[in-house]
Amino acid sequence: MKYNFTKKGKRKAVLHWCCTAFFLLPSLCVFAQQMKVSGSVKDADGIPLIGVNILIKNSAEGTITDFDGKYELTAGATDTLEFSYTGYAGQAIAVNGQAVVDVVMEEASELLDEVVVVGYGVQRKSDLTGAVSSIKNAELQKIPTASVGLALQGKIAGVQVTSASGRPGEAAVIRVRGTGTLNDADPVYVVDGMITEDIDFLNANEIASIEVLKDASATAIYGSRGANGVILVTTHQGKVGQKPQFSFSSYYGVQSLAKKIDLANASQYATLYNEAGKLPQFDNPDSLGIGTDWQDVIYRDAGIQNYNFAVRGGTEKMHFNISADVLRQDGIIRTSDFERYSLRINNGYALTEWLDLGHNISFIHDRGNNEPGGVVFNAYAADPTIEDVDADGNFGSTSLRSNVSNPAAQLEYQNFNRRRGNRLVGNLYATANFLENFIFKTSIGIDAGFRKERYFEPVFRVDDKQFRDESFLRVQFARSNNWLWENTLTYQKEWQRHRLNLLGGITSQANFSEFLSGSRKRVIEDAEVLYYLEAGDRETQENNNGGNEWKYLSYLFRANYVLDEKYLLTASLRADGSSKFGANNRWGYFPSFALGWRVIEEGFMKDQDLVTNLKLRASWGIIGNDKIGSYEGRPVVQTELNAVFGNNEESNFGATPVDLANPDIHWEEAQQADLGLELGFIKNKLTLEADYFHRVTSEVLVNVPLPLYVGAQNDPRLNAAKVLNRGIELNLGWRDDFGKDFSYHINVLGTSLHNEVQELADGKEDLRGAGIPGGFVTNTQVGLPIGAFYGYKVLGVFQNEEEINANPHSEGSSIEQPGDLRFADIDGDGMITTDDRTFIGSPIPDLMYSFNFGLQYKGLDLAFDFNGQTGNKIANVKKMLRFFGAPNYEASFLDRWTGEGTSNSEPRIDSDGYPNFEMSERFLEDGSFFRLRSVQLGYSLPGGVLDKARFNSLYIYVSGTNVKTWTDYSGYTPEITSGNVLEVGIDRGIYPVARTWTVGVRAGF
Repeated sequence: MKYNFTKKGKRKAVLHWCCTAFFLLPSLCVFAQQMKVSGSVKDADGIPLIGVNILIKNSAEGTITDFDGKYELTAGATDTLEFSYTGYAGQAIAVNGQAVVDVVMEEASELLDEVVVVGYGVQRKSDLTGAVSSIKNAELQKIPTASVGLALQGKIAGVQVTSASGRPGEAAVIRVRGTGTLNDADPVYVVDGMITEDIDFLNANEIASIEVLKDASATAIYGSRGANGVILVTTHQGKVGQKPQFSFSSYYGVQSLAKKIDLANASQYATLYNEAGKLPQFDNPDSLGIGTDWQDVIYRDAGIQNYNFAVRGGTEKMHFNISADVLRQDGIIRTSDFERYSLRINNGYALTEWLDLGHNISFIHDRGNNEPGGVVFNAYAADPTIEDVDADGNFGSTSLRSNVSNPAAQLEYQNFNRRRGNRLVGNLYATANFLENFIFKTSIGIDAGFRKERYFEPVFRVDDKQFRDESFLRVQFARSNNWLWENTLTYQKEWQRHRLNLLGGITSQANFSEFLSGSRKRVIEDAEVLYYLEAGDRETQENNNGGNEWKYLSYLFRANYVLDEKYLLTASLRADGSSKFGANNRWGYFPSFALGWRVIEEGFMKDQDLVTNLKLRASWGIIGNDKIGSYEGRPVVQTELNAVFGNNEESNFGATPVDLANPDIHWEEAQQADLGLELGFIKNKLTLEADYFHRVTSEVLVNVPLPLYVGAQNDPRLNAAKVLNRGIELNLGWRDDFGKDFSYHINVLGTSLHNEVQELADGKEDLRGAGIPGGFVTNTQVGLPIGAFYGYKVLGVFQNEEEINANPHSEGSSIEQPGDLRFADIDGDGMITTDDRTFIGSPIPDLMYSFNFGLQYKGLDLAFDFNGQTGNKIANVKKMLRFFGAPNYEASFLDRWTGEGTSNSEPRIDSDGYPNFEMSERFLEDGSFFRLRSVQLGYSLPGGVLDKARFNSLYIYVSGTNVKTWTDYSGYTPEITSGNVLEVGIDRGIYPVARTWTVGVRAGF
């Protein structure tokens, strides 16, 4: 060990030796036997392995390999070095007085020795009998986003991830193997063992891996919550004996509108307006030119930036991981933004040889400002002949010809819509190892949050339709407290040809939430320091307060058995009791069984080199969905139904039952079967994983109509409906290298999906959704997918009166004219009526797919991610909403019918209403797309440069997200979703998803 004894070097040396004397005093007597050991670690092809963990056995001392696969440490001449690296078989090598110890690590067969997280534990990948997919931290970090869920898009077969909108901080909508309920279809999330409702509080930097449990064998251990899939998140941990490793990462990106909607300019708008017969007419439309581009008014280029600092490591008695993260994101709509600050502390302490304590704790603060309500639709529909702001600074009156607000005025006067929140998520745990094969773990977790929102509008006037004559202030507070106590006992033993793991446990959980809101008008002054309710007029006050509470008690059991490393068995049972359900059905029982056969281990597979992995698996189980309201089975009484009566004709307080009691309400149950195949060829360079799944969710909760004389305002909730989801998942991968310096990989994912409602309740023929003026857009019926689009089939455009008279048409005052749409006579009665509305398309894709490609040359790497879907439709409802005046037109209106033979698809320009603005195939567009989801070019600096800069690693990169989308859809994005399963694929004007270009750095030291 050498020191440069400068003044600074002397201080460093003294400090080092003082620390050494303090911590290593017991071993000084053998210090003379210490020696410097160095070497390199490579794979079987001679490629250096970066970050291999090297520990001196029975010691906390160790190091990791650098970017050239080299290492150096001080060890005893008789010590043993332990080498470990994810995806490779571990090795223990005796020093035996050697100064150089080079190691070649063998790749674990198909990563079969890789440990993956499953419910309430971990398993070797080779032992899995269920459908479990895993994604690691490196993949998550490719997408700069506030939502970790969005980073999963296109990464896991069977998982559909869609952005609800491009609003800063917006969460993703995730569906695992389709939509299996008419209610909440979100999966359950488990973060380091804590069950939560979302993962919006997480940042990608703190996550080590995400596992998605998809079939019943994997999810049944979560019982009543597992029907929609389970997403397990494991955050980074330190390692016992690991020297402190510091890391810093940061990126800065620029977001922009990825696509503008093609709208009519001022001249075109005026021409169409005149043609529709509106008054007053424009004298000379051609003189108006381009006019105002309202999309340019509200959209901007916006920044996104992230900073993360972490340190992790450990000693013989503890391990630690501490990280801090800052995210700041401006929205591409002016005035919208989001910020998140998070701190995580994951520590573990070995109190004795048999008792460990630990905690995973995260604190999150976030804040943001939302865009004005309806501003996206108003920018789409605003009159382009009107200026946003005139020369005198006055806002233009966009409501002159339609009921559309001036978006620029909205940004000026409705820009204070702020929210902020604090959240604490984590758990404390203790683990006791006893009697050799037993592990007892107890954990108590908490997810506590507090949020507040303030909305303010000043007094303003744009015109007689867009104004506020009294200032308005609304304040809302919400808090939630969710705790979880879990106790599990595990027995695990290996002997001869057998490996057995038994798990039993009892868990309890309770959740309470409450909100309080109030509003007042006539706030004394337009100043943020006065945005408190007391500053408003008490006579105008309104308030609201409510709460929600539920509790759980559960028992669980699982057995995993492996015979001869060939034959696999998994069985589980969970019993859940919940306060959400009726008194007669508080408990539900959820079993599952799975078998696996590792054919590759059979004797007849030994004398060949082509197939290096072959496993078959099958599973069946029953899982539940509990995502309903907390009081569905209880009678609900509504108050303040006051009435004036009596001799004095005074207002008297009134109340009445609006929901009837149903003590038999219970879980929705999903029976799911899965058949799986895993294949590897040519030393697992080529891999294939395929699954067929068949899931039938029965006893789905649905409102069933009652006769009016019963007197209940709302239809009662019954377990009555049934939904089918079936499909095939494929994951095909190829990984290879050319010599020492060049390697590449290709991965293709595909999922086919069939969704069908098989039953509704007696007396319930359909479920209508997505209401619009004068009708609805979706109608869920037996034999159709959930949220099926419902309307008229279009056969073309009537060219003349003779065609009208010769074909079915409506009668009376709504009779068609030449240039109107011609609808199909579905019921064959010779006329067009509302009975001719029918199924016209599905919002659920038939096929979802993705393609990932990456290559590495020395320190340089390049990666592309593509994803897409086909078979679904989108309802362009914003194009249809023309019931009030003359909002702007999409460019497709320019291809309108103007006389016989001019168009057979786009009808004449008319004001609104029947038939051209009824829900029909005219407003359904193909939702298929193919997208370059991300591209990233990066460079890892070589070891020599890093040594001089005293870095362990330094990686710089540039990346693009949502780079290019190929689609026929005319809107901002073909990915249109909703948390309401009956309103998926309906575009009313959503916040657009941005294209982002990013430059970033990751450093380790």
